[in-house]
Amino acid sequence: MFSGISIRVRRIQTIANLSTLQAPSLTSFLTDSCGLSPAAAAVAASKVTFISKSQKVTAKRNPVSVLTFFESHGLTPSQIAKLFSTHPRFLLSNPARTFQPKIDFYLAAGFSPSTLTKLISADAYILLVSLNNRIIPCFDFLKAILHTNEDVVAAVKRSTWMLRVDLKNKMAPNIETLRSIGVPIVCIAKLVKIYPSALMQSSSRFGESVERVLQIGLNPSDAMFIRALNSLSTISVATLERKLEIYKNFGLSEDKILSCLKINPMIINLSEENIRKKFRFYMEKLIWKPEFVFSSPVLLMLSLEKRIAPRFSVYEILVFKNLLKEKSIVPRYFFLNEEEFFRRYLIRFLEECPEILEAYKGKRGH
Repeated sequence: MFSGISIRVRRIQTIANLSTLQAPSLTSFLTDSCGLSPAAAAVAASKVTFISKSQKVTAKRNPVSVLTFFESHGLTPSQIAKLFSTHPRFLLSNPARTFQPKIDFYLAAGFSPSTLTKLISADAYILLVSLNNRIIPCFDFLKAILHTNEDVVAAVKRSTWMLRVDLKNKMAPNIETLRSIGVPIVCIAKLVKIYPSALMQSSSRFGESVERVLQIGLNPSDAMFIRALNSLSTISVATLERKLEIYKNFGLSEDKILSCLKINPMIINLSEENIRKKFRFYMEKLIWKPEFVFSSPVLLMLSLEKRIAPRFSVYEILVFKNLLKEKSIVPRYFFLNEEEFFRRYLIRFLEECPEILEAYKGKRGH
């Protein structure tokens, strides 16, 4: 049970003749007791066959017992509505036999009750997969790499789908590839914990991704290697070549581009339009050359709409009113965190130039 979770007692609609439950009565149950809209309830009810020899409605296997089970384990009305809308066959489960052993395992492994309810609502498949054949082997596999339950829980919270696949067959060969080229185990563990999807490629596709990172010139022992591997594994060769061509069209040499990728490989994951828009802004508004922008590649990762353009509007006003000593803008101006930026450039000049706050908020869409 979820200790510490208050149990909300709900007045549940009585469903008569459970042994012959029909879709119309289930639809009413889903709307009146579970909070689904009439349309969503009708769709959910249509997906379930209630007169079935293999799934006969009984005292232990009926919608009321399933609803009561999830309520008693802390799921909110909106979470329950979502659960039954996406997985209506849950209503024919025996929760004590099907769900409780898995919940007990997750709690013992280190999931907090509140975290577990969120995960169930977001990905109910963590209650559907086999405990002995899938969940426990996945935890054992991950723990052998990450060492602590805490890190395994953190990894699963990021990517619950890892509990639904055979990690030994899908992930282990790719991990062995990384070991064979000298990637430190601590970096492999970080990859598993933070970027696990990179390790779920086929062995051949993964080998190609590794080769691309090596061609950039990153050393396998470099901590940046796994970040580059994650970035390059998400795009095809054709997409990579297209994006490299965009950078080249701004006058950047291939050596310069590769050097920049070593520093911040995520610039290759920006959309093509995003790359063009940011370069044009920096070149036209700030009169910065592409080489200068590339010398601080984080500039390409900042939001144009939420950070770059709003801050530039503040800079323009302050310069126009001769309130800034520094007349040339530098990259660090955009790197300041929000609190520091407010203190230095908004609050400081608010009395002399009250319009800067509205200008800033207006550009951000507030």
